[in-house]
Amino acid sequence: MTGGGSLVFGLHIEPMMERLAEIRELARLADEAGLAYFAMHDHAHNARHAEIWTLLTAIALWTERVRLLPNVAVLALRSAPMLAKAAVTLDRLTGGRVELGIGAGAYQDKVAAFGGARWSPAEAVTAIEETLRLCRLLWSKAGTGEPVTFQGKIFSVLGIDFGPAPTRPIPLWVGAAKRRTARLAGELADGVTVTSLYVPPDELSRFNRWVDEGAQRVGRNPSEIRRLYNLLGVLDVPGGRSYRVNRPGLLGGPADAWADAIARFAELGMDMFVFWPVAGDYLAQARHFVEEVIPRVRDRVGSP
Repeated sequence: MTGGGSLVFGLHIEPMMERLAEIRELARLADEAGLAYFAMHDHAHNARHAEIWTLLTAIALWTERVRLLPNVAVLALRSAPMLAKAAVTLDRLTGGRVELGIGAGAYQDKVAAFGGARWSPAEAVTAIEETLRLCRLLWSKAGTGEPVTFQGKIFSVLGIDFGPAPTRPIPLWVGAAKRRTARLAGELADGVTVTSLYVPPDELSRFNRWVDEGAQRVGRNPSEIRRLYNLLGVLDVPGGRSYRVNRPGLLGGPADAWADAIARFAELGMDMFVFWPVAGDYLAQARHFVEEVIPRVRDRVGSP
């Protein structure tokens, strides 16, 4: 099974403050080129990284159409009710251009040193499940004046009057790599976001079966669950410097090699592809991805 609809593309950029001017240009490129998503991961414990909700707000001011996606927001650093509030706020400011990706968070020692929670694997899955349920509950009651109470093992609220209301039901994504979170995404989320470093191509079919199992267990159509693949690597740009990519899970090479790989990932069940450059000239690579890779992928798979 795969997520529904035609192929969708986006751009993921590290939120590094020393590259702020480049981030602005990349956001504008994504917007003007008609990419669906501009995404950032949430490593607030990293001294080189900005706080992403603040930075995404700035990006919202620089763009008009592209959707903004925390890829993914770290629950160990952010309470579910405040995350729901932040998402609604930016949703209203952008006229409905925000989607919310969540994950329990890696780098536990660094997160804990930053004041975040340290969870067992079971607690991490519980935190994701409770956040999905609580966000939907809070958003459904927003602006009604009806008090919301939710008592979970990780997150709880007691009789709060939540608001304002979002512009529409905000899509929820789960960052996943293992069976339990993949199944949970199939049960409760709108989409699952997967990273090539953690779920390499030869594991995609098995991973997608887990998502399908979760959907089927609660009577959902598996095709309703979108499947986003974060593609980390370096795209060769004519006239630019070439980089050797030799780490498992990283892509490399010219446009044709990337297009062949993405077409294969689509056959394995993925339907959304986010380009994540990890070295070199990010802007030149992003332009080349838009101008050369995406059209070749669409030609290979027959996607509009």
